[in-house]
Amino acid sequence: MSRSRYHVAVLLVGMTGVLSWSANARPRTNPTYVGQVDFGAQRLHLEDGCLSIHGTVTAGSFFDDLKRIDNGGELEYRKHGKVVTEYPESLATAILIQGDRCAQILYSPSAIFRGDSYSLKLEVYWKHGMEMRPAVVSPGFAQCVGYLSVTVPGEKGTIPSIACQLTVDSRGVPLADHLIVSVFAANGRPLTRIAAAP
Repeated sequence: MSRSRYHVAVLLVGMTGVLSWSANARPRTNPTYVGQVDFGAQRLHLEDGCLSIHGTVTAGSFFDDLKRIDNGGELEYRKHGKVVTEYPESLATAILIQGDRCAQILYSPSAIFRGDSYSLKLEVYWKHGMEMRPAVVSPGFAQCVGYLSVTVPGEKGTIPSIACQLTVDSRGVPLADHLIVSVFAANGRPLTRIAAAP
């Protein structure tokens, strides 16, 4: 197994074991994070097939023991008893896009998968309230790898997938901000938007 396929396989195994929740539907409970924040998982029904998409945001040990507290309607974040107001200097995002079955329709991969290649574009933003501003993605730390993964049970063939890894500059960004990743087809048609925030 080549080194790049090994890293993609490790990423796939790690991400498939994650239970995702939507950052837009923040519960009023006081969660404690364990090493990561998840993008909300989605299933997309496109004209030429279906996709599932999910992902994670990590930053070394930053999210370990990070707690979100609803303090009279205002969100407050604490780590080891101290108030934390900003993200660390950078965040690592891992996004997995896979071909998916559309309800009872026979499995048919979307046109974004072309053999072992793929065709899409990602844009990354910070969202604060209703305001959106472009996020800075570190050069050399943004890559997407297309590959074929597990066999579809009861059917011939494998599931085409795309694993994307991005390092986002988060220096000085308030913890209340959402990290938004917009996914576009090669022709510029928007496919979806996913969000993550503690």
